[in-house]
Amino acid sequence: MQNINLLFEEHKHLISKTIWRNRPLLTALRLEDEDVAQQLAIKMLSAIQKFNPDRSASMATHIRYSLQYEILNIKRRHKPHGIAGVPKGDRLNFLCLDYTTPDGYAVEIPTDDDVSGVEVSEMLECLSDAEAEVVDLKMQGYRIRRKAHIAALDNARRKCAVLMGACKYG
Repeated sequence: MQNINLLFEEHKHLISKTIWRNRPLLTALRLEDEDVAQQLAIKMLSAIQKFNPDRSASMATHIRYSLQYEILNIKRRHKPHGIAGVPKGDRLNFLCLDYTTPDGYAVEIPTDDDVSGVEVSEMLECLSDAEAEVVDLKMQGYRIRRKAHIAALDNARRKCAVLMGACKYG
């Protein structure tokens, strides 16, 4: 334990360097330096404990990369969604399928007007497990990159668009 504390003290300057290097990002996300420093300190302790001299050239390099990956995780967790600054009672709830019709128009379905919550839940129940999982990831703000996920998301969009057409016209 004493060794970990000494290594932490020796390398704690990397936390402030990482914050300084990522200042524009942290400012855009409206994060406080103290909060980010605390999360990076926890990550640094983890990196010190997991350090393997056979896999990394130096402790400082290992810590530096671990801290940078933690910045990416912080960015993902604090990614802004929607319109900032609107009071909670005045916000509109939208379910966006990101579906493009053959004519090239994007389909957005407002939950307040056209679709009830029951219809949306029925629509989501019609999806396979893989489609539901990828829709959940998309709604959490993750970027879908894997071919299997992209195909599942496209299938979910098609199913939802067909069901929406049936709800509106059926």
